[in-house]
Amino acid sequence: MAERIAEDLWRLDIPLVGNPLKNLNSYLITGPRSLLIDTGFRQGPCREAMERQLEEVGVDRDRMDIFLTHLHSDHTGLAPELIRPGCRVYISAVDRPRMLDYRDEGVWRAMYKEYVREGFAREEMAALWDSNPAKNAGPADYDGYMSLEDGDTLALGGHTLRCVLTPGHTPGHLCLYEPGKKWLFSGDHVLFHITPNICRWSGVQDSLGDYLESLGKVRNLPVDLLLPAHRAETGDLAARVDQLRAHHARRVEDAWETVRREPGLTAYEIAGRMAWGIRCRSWADFPLTQKFFAVGEALAHLDYLTVRGRAVRRWDGTRYRYFTDNSED
Repeated sequence: MAERIAEDLWRLDIPLVGNPLKNLNSYLITGPRSLLIDTGFRQGPCREAMERQLEEVGVDRDRMDIFLTHLHSDHTGLAPELIRPGCRVYISAVDRPRMLDYRDEGVWRAMYKEYVREGFAREEMAALWDSNPAKNAGPADYDGYMSLEDGDTLALGGHTLRCVLTPGHTPGHLCLYEPGKKWLFSGDHVLFHITPNICRWSGVQDSLGDYLESLGKVRNLPVDLLLPAHRAETGDLAARVDQLRAHHARRVEDAWETVRREPGLTAYEIAGRMAWGIRCRSWADFPLTQKFFAVGEALAHLDYLTVRGRAVRRWDGTRYRYFTDNSED
């Protein structure tokens, strides 16, 4: 059921069935021209919930633009289905080409090959091919996306919304800030109860470093209403930023200690020794999709250490292995 948060602001609860994230908070700003923020997977339960709640609110679909905080399929999947002629779908200029590239199976094959080099078994990656929603539940073909840059504004219904580029979760993640109302639509940049997944991205040297810097970019914004993309929890922006920084500082040290104690592990093996907020008896019991994201996050922390000279990555002819900076082969 659509929840009215303010006179012209609604939260649409979009279920992510079978996904640990549980739901997507899609936000709708209504007015003479409305704005829908994020859409859900290109899957039946998301589609049905979205259509039902848009009807509940009674929004004019022919005057509704869409803003995508970032390229992940749980945020973008339904956009081409929901957009009407004369309306616009916005996404950052950084994430737009990456999202379009994901329509190419060759891009996914190259990514999966890289994950094998980081320790995944080929059989695991083959099994993941048809089950990863990041690959299979993204948007259908559509080429009309409008690109946004850091600092760009969207004006609608008496609101001026400013784009804040916050790379880390994705290279082109955008938050949307309304200074008049002191609203911040934080996407997956700042979440409560769960922490945003920060993984390695092709062509990005240090995703985690980018994320920590981006947290500083929003920490001191005057915000009365913080609107994250997942779960019902919200709270104080500055306090949550400090918690997220502390969380990643601990994770970095945990990763470094693992490499120090057991030099020569792959990223896959290091991820298996890290603590994760998922109920499984062992790393072997992890759902395969969650292993994929866990290894991606381990890689981001290992990149952070490598960039700062605290770890080194070495190729053994079959796999990449990690050592502290003073380790011997």
